[in-house]
Amino acid sequence: MKQFLTSFALLLLTVLFLHDSASAQDTYVYAALTDEGNIAVVDPGSSRLLQRIQVGRDPMYVALNADKSRLYVSNTGDITVSIVDLTDAREEQVLRLPVNRRGINAGVLIRNWEGTRMYIAERADDETRDLRVYVIDAQKEKIVAQFDAGKNISAMAVSSDGTKLYVVNKGSGIRIFDTQSNQPMGSLKPIPGHESNVWGIACSPTKDLAYVSYGASNKIQAFNTASNKETAVIDMPKYHTGIQKNINFSPDGKYAFVLNHKNTFKEIDGVNVIDANKNEVIKIFNAGVVLHGISITDDAKTCYVASKDLKWYNLLTLEHIRSISLRTTIGGIVVVER
Repeated sequence: MKQFLTSFALLLLTVLFLHDSASAQDTYVYAALTDEGNIAVVDPGSSRLLQRIQVGRDPMYVALNADKSRLYVSNTGDITVSIVDLTDAREEQVLRLPVNRRGINAGVLIRNWEGTRMYIAERADDETRDLRVYVIDAQKEKIVAQFDAGKNISAMAVSSDGTKLYVVNKGSGIRIFDTQSNQPMGSLKPIPGHESNVWGIACSPTKDLAYVSYGASNKIQAFNTASNKETAVIDMPKYHTGIQKNINFSPDGKYAFVLNHKNTFKEIDGVNVIDANKNEVIKIFNAGVVLHGISITDDAKTCYVASKDLKWYNLLTLEHIRSISLRTTIGGIVVVER
């Protein structure tokens, strides 16, 4: 009997080990090294930079296709989008935006929720220039549409049902476009008296909720994306103030992460965390100056943040886990588990 129990215990341990081995995933962070023109491949498990993949000039924004085999990179120093094959770790293709005007570069890049479409906006140093948004079919890997979207585009977001594209014209307003026809559908009404500070936007992946940031106004505006009506205004509390810029939601919609740049020496460069169920600011990650680098794992347990360092945080405890220094300017990042 004793021998049987021992054999059974060994068999059970073997099954558990094989299950854990089969379900274990490797995690990689792909980070845009803006000053170098590269994408860094980082292994958080070993805290090592594994390699660099050369792309275009000043890569800043990144987005994954549906099966996470391709990384789209907006090269903001020119008018191109690099498509990186993540299996072979190389630039597979370069899409050139059909721009025939001087002073226009590639700008903000986002994907729809399925990863089948990419939206990339033009960027211009002259904030009075009219700009366009281009639609990339991520299956055909080509530009399939374009439309006028106003001046000074600083952020874009797709509603949770995928039917609306919101485009922020920094310092003026938020336009709405139909994602099927690419036709305008109106606009969101900014907070009265703070229109000149409107900056960023993000939509929840799980419900009809969007947050809009207002820079130095220290306010976050909540909208219902079904009705496009304001539902709340969140005032940034003490120790969380500064200049609020881009916003990201966690995949489960529980948290929103708002980039915060200090405006006075008493404020903190980092990331404000909002409980999206309560519309309440609950934490600030003291992460340094973050340009665009926030990415959350699919299980919504870990948040990666990129300043000069790549840092990651436990979303169960909202505490810092570890850091790795890349000693260069980091733009957008994505995390891939496979």
